[in-house]
Amino acid sequence: MDREALERSLARRLLDHIDNRTTDMADDVMELPTDIYSAERQAEEIEALFLDQPLVLCLSGALPEPETYRAVDLLGTPVLLTRDGDGQVHAFLNACRHRGVRLADGAGEAIRLTCPFHAWTYGLDGKLGRMPVPDGFTGLDKSRKGLIPLEVTEGYGLIVGRLRPGPAVDIDEYLGPELAGELALLDFADWEPHSEPHVHKVGGNWKVTLDTFRENYHFNYLHKTTLATYAVGGVLTFDPFGPHLRNSSALKSIVELRERPEADWGDVGRHFSYQYALFPNVSLTFDARHVELWQILPVDESSSEVVHTSYLRPGLTDEERSKAVDMAPWICETVVDGEDFWVAGRTEPGVRLGLLDTVVFGRNEPAPQHLHRGFEAALEAYRARHAAGAGSA
Repeated sequence: MDREALERSLARRLLDHIDNRTTDMADDVMELPTDIYSAERQAEEIEALFLDQPLVLCLSGALPEPETYRAVDLLGTPVLLTRDGDGQVHAFLNACRHRGVRLADGAGEAIRLTCPFHAWTYGLDGKLGRMPVPDGFTGLDKSRKGLIPLEVTEGYGLIVGRLRPGPAVDIDEYLGPELAGELALLDFADWEPHSEPHVHKVGGNWKVTLDTFRENYHFNYLHKTTLATYAVGGVLTFDPFGPHLRNSSALKSIVELRERPEADWGDVGRHFSYQYALFPNVSLTFDARHVELWQILPVDESSSEVVHTSYLRPGLTDEERSKAVDMAPWICETVVDGEDFWVAGRTEPGVRLGLLDTVVFGRNEPAPQHLHRGFEAALEAYRARHAAGAGSA
């Protein structure tokens, strides 16, 4: 399927739902015990879902050219990403091998990186180069003191890696063939950040925060004066891709398509948005001008943080760029902080007192149901591996 065929199929599904007052549905209602938000459960999730799994670290456009670098901080782990002179991406612990000092901040261009403490210098491949006063380190094997490498891979516009040493990451295996093919159609590898990432502090468990991205059942209520003024609430398409998924959500302008034969629809992508959930913790939202990367991270059992980065499509007109840039603070402050993350924080202390025994996901919320099943499957696999390892010890 090419991109035009994909977008027209999604537009037809959305129009059909709007006309019939329906949405994609799960088979059953899901009830989950509120102890999925406990401290004990979160400690296990951090090990099984974040430190034992590949994660999206950023999009390819965050390292736009050879000889660039970017510092990424996720779950207390400082990661240094580099793109060497040949265009190859590397990932390292962002810590000098001399005394562990953070090597770099932000992003930029460089052919080497120098520690601010004692000026130990590293190539973009992580190899240790110059050490001032080399006589002071006679006998030290420099070849063993390169930056600590972390597994990383790149493809389809994504940079995916691990926060701890582990098996190599295969981007095609991580995404699966269908999702890899679809992301290739979207062709966003050269879309670059228009500003530095913004960190949102949220007073709710990370899964509560994540779930706010995965349904628009709430649009007509929570967002009645904001998103609901131009987007259709309560109507989503849902398509799973292994542990990942795609929703699409319609703008109210989609009804214009009813007035024309399909052969005259033109660019239907401007009438809806793609919303991907990349396991375990990433929301990726596309429209015609930009893509929004939201990385949802646990802090403790009752709080989380969200790293938000907006990437702009190359070749935008000045008017298109201005519109995208001007809209970003409204989305961040008014809609996301003021409504989504505000309501996520209002789950505390209700889910923590032991009086509320379950939380409910309706049939009209198939995406969060899918993600929670994926979390449980990954936890069970992690437990089984560790039980097998303990049994053989």
